[in-house]
Amino acid sequence: MNITIPTYLQSYAENVEQLEAVESQLQLCSSTGNKQFEIWYYGDLLTIEGEALPFITGATARIVAKDPLTAEEILLFDATLHGYNALFCDEFTEEQRIHRPLRKYLLPTTEVVLSFFYNIDYDEEAEDYEVDEHGNVQLLNGETADWETIKSIGYDAFAFYGKSEDGTLLAFAQEELA
Repeated sequence: MNITIPTYLQSYAENVEQLEAVESQLQLCSSTGNKQFEIWYYGDLLTIEGEALPFITGATARIVAKDPLTAEEILLFDATLHGYNALFCDEFTEEQRIHRPLRKYLLPTTEVVLSFFYNIDYDEEAEDYEVDEHGNVQLLNGETADWETIKSIGYDAFAFYGKSEDGTLLAFAQEELA
């Protein structure tokens, strides 16, 4: 069974699971095998009643996991590049993409679990997209990408978690993108 996860995270994915028909989940692992990360972000923090941690959010949010042992940075999400909205709905200026200084999130170094939701059937809706002579899909930003890339990074929702000491998953980012 082929489980869909974002192409940009495939080399950092362990314990990939299909939790539901539309939800894929993975545990993050650095290129050196470390599973403990600091979370860095650009965006806003949204406190929601009943949630243990504030959510990282924002129209140009950017979330990075940093390996504290090697300083390797793994891009988890960039609202200007990833998800259905970034591909087909929202336009961003170069200024919005470049000037996004990261801040350290308040979560201590933790294991990171990522869930991606794929509710859009791109194959069934193929006629709704502009496709060039090479079979690549035209994106809103003028770039093109092949169908497999679109299906992997065109997720319509995500939830990112850190693990507490007792193994409980604590959400630090959660968005609907379509």
